[in-house]
Amino acid sequence: MSAPSHPIRRRDRALDEAEALAILEKAEWGVLATVDADGWPYAVPLNHAVVEGALILHSAREGHKLRNLQANARVSYCVVTAAEPLPLELATRYESVIAFGRVRLLTDEAERLAALQALGARFAPDHPEVVAREIAKDAFRTAVLRISLERVTGKARR
Repeated sequence: MSAPSHPIRRRDRALDEAEALAILEKAEWGVLATVDADGWPYAVPLNHAVVEGALILHSAREGHKLRNLQANARVSYCVVTAAEPLPLELATRYESVIAFGRVRLLTDEAERLAALQALGARFAPDHPEVVAREIAKDAFRTAVLRISLERVTGKARR
């Protein structure tokens, strides 16, 4: 079953999938929403990288987020960029994207390290030595998650 599709209320602000993916790629962080085995939601801010059409996230090897993902691999991930309050209009200028998909914990060591490398390179592109040092130091205690994107929607008020 693929992610549900709900009609967007403000169709005049809807973005096509290519625009939504571009915003997802440029956003520096987002909020991952999960659900636990009892149906309780949990949302946590994270940074990410888009690699080969999937979202890459990292995490501690245990905790609330991972317990939820073991119970239910379906997630949503929301990003907002270019947010600017418009006080004289009681409105906000923004770009936002919600991605829906399923998470897989990367267990293959080569795939895990490549994903960590891509994530590190995204945030420290001019410092590969720092990325290499931190991966060497912390990879053993880091879980790496890959979200296969099933649906991506976006809206903007520019």
